[in-house]
Amino acid sequence: MIARSSARRGRGLATGIVACAALLALAGAAQAGDGAQFDRECTRTYVNKKVGTNEQWAITWEIYGNVTGNVLKLDGSAPSFIECTLAGSEGENDLFDCYGSDACTTPPCGGTQWTSIGSSISIPLSFFLPPGVDPLSPFDSCVPVE
Repeated sequence: MIARSSARRGRGLATGIVACAALLALAGAAQAGDGAQFDRECTRTYVNKKVGTNEQWAITWEIYGNVTGNVLKLDGSAPSFIECTLAGSEGENDLFDCYGSDACTTPPCGGTQWTSIGSSISIPLSFFLPPGVDPLSPFDSCVPVE
């Protein structure tokens, strides 16, 4: 039973990983219902975007830092989760080392359920920002709570 559950989890995550890599390459195209917002302190953004035809991403980006979030499947299947660590930058793109996991269905949960999506994945900074925000100077477009 455990092997079958692991195989299913691996197939779901593998599908998500392939979609993730393809989507990140096309991350700049906005769709209806997409949105991004700075937090109250202007240190991160919250992003909710449709990616591809079957995923809605709800993620948090620490500006010029790490990314975490949920990948919701529009077909009603279980969500996936992502964690990306900033690995570098190149102009208007950041490079991330990313990991993904399916939802935990039975404890123990955590570390061993995460699989590498890829290293040095290049994502346009504009993906994480509201429209019209300069990716190289995002702080100019946000007023923090005093």
